[in-house]
Amino acid sequence: MDHEKFRHLIRNSSDLPESLAFLKDDELSFEEVGDGNLNDVIRVARKRNPSKSVILKYAPPHIKILGPKYPLGTGRNYLEYRALSAFHNFCPGSVPRPFYCNKTENYAIIEDLKGYRDLRKELIDGVFDVQAALRIADYTLKLHKHSHKCHLPSEEFSKMIEDFRNTEMVDITDQFIFKRPWLQDDPTNKYSLDVQEHLYLVYGNEELLQNVKELQEKFLYQTECLLHGDLHTGSIMTSGGQAKIIDPEFAYVGPAAFDIGMLLANYVFSFYGHCYHPKEGALDFHKTVKTATLNTIKHYFDGMSSWMKEDQFTALVKETTGFAGCELLRRIIGTTRVPELEGRPRAEVTCMRLGLDLIIKHKQVKTVSAMVSSLEMDENKKSSF
Repeated sequence: MDHEKFRHLIRNSSDLPESLAFLKDDELSFEEVGDGNLNDVIRVARKRNPSKSVILKYAPPHIKILGPKYPLGTGRNYLEYRALSAFHNFCPGSVPRPFYCNKTENYAIIEDLKGYRDLRKELIDGVFDVQAALRIADYTLKLHKHSHKCHLPSEEFSKMIEDFRNTEMVDITDQFIFKRPWLQDDPTNKYSLDVQEHLYLVYGNEELLQNVKELQEKFLYQTECLLHGDLHTGSIMTSGGQAKIIDPEFAYVGPAAFDIGMLLANYVFSFYGHCYHPKEGALDFHKTVKTATLNTIKHYFDGMSSWMKEDQFTALVKETTGFAGCELLRRIIGTTRVPELEGRPRAEVTCMRLGLDLIIKHKQVKTVSAMVSSLEMDENKKSSF
C-alpha cells in the first residue's frame, strides 16, 4: 500500500472541513482495512491519538479485483458520498456518516466504524446477533418505503432518478449478475469441479435463461425506489446487536426486490455453509441464521405490505424470489464467489440447485409463505444431484 500517495492526497486538499484538520498532521498511520472488489479502503489515524481516525476510500481507475484490463470511471466515490447522505435522510443511523469527498482526486472520507466487523466474516466465524438482523431488515424497509415513488412527490422522485443514474456501476451489476455468468465460455467465470459436472443444467435450460433475461429487464428499467444496489453480507458491518450498511457505490433507483433478494440469498449461503460443514463450537449456528432470515422476511414484508397495493406486493414477492436465485447462481458459476462455500461441495451444489429452482419457479411464488418454503432452509434436506 502506498502510504505517501494517500498522505499526498490529503495534504493537497485545501477544502477539508475543520473537523478533519487533524489529517494535516505529519504523524498519521495508514492501515488497509477493506478487501472490497472495487476500491482501496484505508483507516487513517493520528499516531499520538489512534482513537482519532476516519476511513479513506480511494477509487482506482479500474475494477480492483480484476486489474487495469477492466477500466472503471472514478466518479463512484462521489456517488457513494451522495448515497450515504441520502440514506441518512431516509433512514437515520443506517450508514456511516459521510464527512468529505474530493471529486478531483477520487477519494472520500467517512466515519470509522471502530468495533464493528464485516458481517460476512462474522457469519463465517459463527457469530450473528438476531437483533442486528432486525436492524438490517428495518433499514432496508425504511429506505425502500420512504424513497418509493408512491411516497415521494413526482418531481422529487424524478430528480432522485437523475441524481442516481449510476450508469457505469449498474452496467457492472448487469454484466456480472445478468450477462456473463450465463455465457458458458465467458473468461471471467469461475467454478469448482463439483459444479462443473452440473453446468449443463444452466446452459441447456432455455426456460432458466429466459427468466434471467426477464429479471434483467426489471433490474434495468423498473424504477421503484432508491436501492443500495449491492446488499450482500460483505456490505454490512455489525457490533453485537448494532448494524450499519456500507459501500453504496452501486446505489440507483430500481426494483425493491433486487436489494432484499440479494440479502436473503447471502443468508442462504451462510445457512448451508454451516448446515453441511458446522464450525466447532457453533454446531447449531445454521439455526441462528435461519431464525435471522425468517425474522428479516417477516419484518420487511410485513412493513411493505402495510402500504402496497395487492398487485404491487405480489410482484415484490415474485421478483424477490427470482433475484435471490440469480444471486445464488452467479456466486457459484460467475466471477465473484463467496468464501462460505469454498471447499464445501455439498453446500455449493445445494445452493446451485436452489438457485435454479428459484429462478425457474419464481413467477409461481405469490405469497410470503410460499417464498419462505421456496428457500428450503431445511437442515435435513439433501441435494437432489
